[in-house]
Amino acid sequence: MKTKIMHGIAVSAALTLAALPASAETILKLGSVAPSGSPWGKWVTGVAAKIEEVSGGELKIDLLLDAQAGDEQTILRQTAKGRLDIAFVSNVPLTLLSQEMAIPSAAYLFDSPEQGTCVTYEHLSGVLGEIMENAGVVPLTWMEVGHYVLFSKEALSTPADLNGLKMRIAPSIADAALANAWGVQGVPMGTSDTIPALQTGAVDAAWFPTLFGIGIGTHKVAPHVTVTNHARLIGTAAVSERTWSKLSDQEKQWLGVFTAAGPKLTEGILGAEPALLGQLEAGGVPVHKLSPEEAGAWKASATGVLDAVIAEAGGNAQAVADRIAEAKAACGA
Repeated sequence: MKTKIMHGIAVSAALTLAALPASAETILKLGSVAPSGSPWGKWVTGVAAKIEEVSGGELKIDLLLDAQAGDEQTILRQTAKGRLDIAFVSNVPLTLLSQEMAIPSAAYLFDSPEQGTCVTYEHLSGVLGEIMENAGVVPLTWMEVGHYVLFSKEALSTPADLNGLKMRIAPSIADAALANAWGVQGVPMGTSDTIPALQTGAVDAAWFPTLFGIGIGTHKVAPHVTVTNHARLIGTAAVSERTWSKLSDQEKQWLGVFTAAGPKLTEGILGAEPALLGQLEAGGVPVHKLSPEEAGAWKASATGVLDAVIAEAGGNAQAVADRIAEAKAACGA
């Protein structure tokens, strides 16, 4: 099923350069925890500038970055209620809309980065868009957050090395299911609490998306990095349904700049991951890159995680997972 926005909007966005301006200036407030100097902050700043350019200043995005509008859960709730116009958030708070939203972040879901990108941009709106719209938000594009890696105080070479450890995980059923499969004590924790928890020994290790984890300095307190790439976290830029219903067709087309620009963010994030890990390694940080055999052992130890996520999510989770499986087949390995 196609959503209200993903019906060729990327194409229509390109055509709006020559379109007539709207009759009055519209300003939409966008909330995000993304630091303004981060790849995500820079990307959304560029998108906002492009929207203002193509609209001739008739549509502007007021960026509330650096958690000015609260944490991600707060931002998403406020957007669903119409108190914010656009949420730019990761997949973790999206489970507030429905636990089925955790499925795309299940461990080892995709066979390759290319397959994951194809499913995300070619199929995911059809799978999840209706769920989001029914919860009060309309997806404009998907936000790449990147692949998870492990940060630990001691070297982790095999899943057996996790025995007895306390691992910081995101408050997500997808993360909890993997922690259970790996036999590690998963401690759900917000990002701001993780560094102090590692310093005090409240947790022994953490997993984060590569760029984010390095960006907040996790490797400085948990200096062993294991490149498991065990899951891929996505997110969204989504507009409030209440705001969407008030916009003109022209304004909706201008917001298509988000849609057109999404793949560029993915390209930048995924391209930066190996480069940044290489910089850590060159700086003396132990970075363990798994051999094919080691990667296979980590993946095998997570067998059954997707089924556990589906069972925990309930509702239409199995149907969502089936549609993602169909999308994977369509995209190829």
